[in-house]
Amino acid sequence: MGTILSATGQILTRAVTFQFTLDPTLDQTALFLKCAGARRFTFNHHLGLMKDNLDVRALEREATLEAADMTPSLSWSAFSFINEFNAWKSGRLSTSPENGDGSRGLAWRHEIPESVFECASRDAAQALKNWSDARAGIRAGNGVGFPRFSSKVRCTPSFRLRNRAKMTATQSIRFSDASHVRLPKIGDVRVHGPTRQIRRMLSLGRFHIYSATLTLRGEKWTASLTGVAAQFHPARRSTKHRHQAPVGIDRGITSLAVGADADGQLVARFEGVRELRNAEQRLIMAQKALARTTPGSKGRMKAKARLNKQHRKVALTRKHLVHQASSHLVAHCAALVLEDLNVAGMARNRRLAKSVHDAAMGELRCQVEYKAAWYGTEVVIADRFFASSKTCSGCGALKSDLPLSTRTYACEYCCLEIDRDVNAAINLARWAPVATTGT
Repeated sequence: MGTILSATGQILTRAVTFQFTLDPTLDQTALFLKCAGARRFTFNHHLGLMKDNLDVRALEREATLEAADMTPSLSWSAFSFINEFNAWKSGRLSTSPENGDGSRGLAWRHEIPESVFECASRDAAQALKNWSDARAGIRAGNGVGFPRFSSKVRCTPSFRLRNRAKMTATQSIRFSDASHVRLPKIGDVRVHGPTRQIRRMLSLGRFHIYSATLTLRGEKWTASLTGVAAQFHPARRSTKHRHQAPVGIDRGITSLAVGADADGQLVARFEGVRELRNAEQRLIMAQKALARTTPGSKGRMKAKARLNKQHRKVALTRKHLVHQASSHLVAHCAALVLEDLNVAGMARNRRLAKSVHDAAMGELRCQVEYKAAWYGTEVVIADRFFASSKTCSGCGALKSDLPLSTRTYACEYCCLEIDRDVNAAINLARWAPVATTGT
């Protein structure tokens, strides 16, 4: 997101998303499902065209045809996809669908907001770009395969609406009152939860909505309003009244985060996230109830909804706890030192996998990093191979072995006995990058 200037002269640079649970009417719910189907239909349309074109060109290359005689390749840019689909659904192409009354084009296209098709075309273009960049070695990270077709059964119903209005004009996505959000071509939709903060930011020109993503999660429709906001007030970003010394943050399973400075002062401790463990019995009962139902029956739909509700509660509670910890750390510390954990590698351990995923260690780092930019907090990432847990914070001695079951660090040399997580946090607070000199 780039920097924009609001109608009130505010400089908007901070990417922000507000999420609300919706309470749509029956007609709105039916329209939401239609929009999600239209998004899936558009996405699959572009993938189908590109796959057919790539398959034909591959066969022509095997037949050793000259480049000039081969089928022209199709562009997978978002601009090309949007123009092609607009012409196709409007009946301006020879391949456009024919209707029973002799007209051409999608007969139901006017029932769906235009931005649903446009955003789906952009998503298809981005998916193909990720695949192309991965093949060319441009994209970092794990390999990306050819995009899969969106299935009605496997995919979560979702679609996106763009706010195309200019900053000074009436916004197409806005709040009509304290409990209703207005969406283009859908109208006012009731929202749950307080909306005072976002409405105040919108009225003062401190927030501009780019898009609204509507998703069906656990039988509940949610709206994610994504946009760009102004920076916090300088007094809120000031580090004058915070803990000045660097604070090391040790993340783990028993404790979500333990913060301590180099002098051994304990700054913060947050208990480990165990929401999945705590809900295991309820999830088992819900799974058994689902297994006893008849496929395709109304009872199965109700049992599946109850199971989804349990999973949604676990996920939301976990996210809430992590948000509390990350917000406290960045708002009360001037500098933080986090360890670069290999969370994916830890999750490959079959004895730790469930606990590692439940602890949300990767999510905590993600939240700390983006919130630190909001609050002006410095974040340093320690080397992955720094032995913060095995090093004595008293004398610097290194243990050769320290099993996870040992929760107290006992040094054989200086006789220091200290909590394992606090010891690691102190060592992280003292960490400094090793300077390398060229030859």
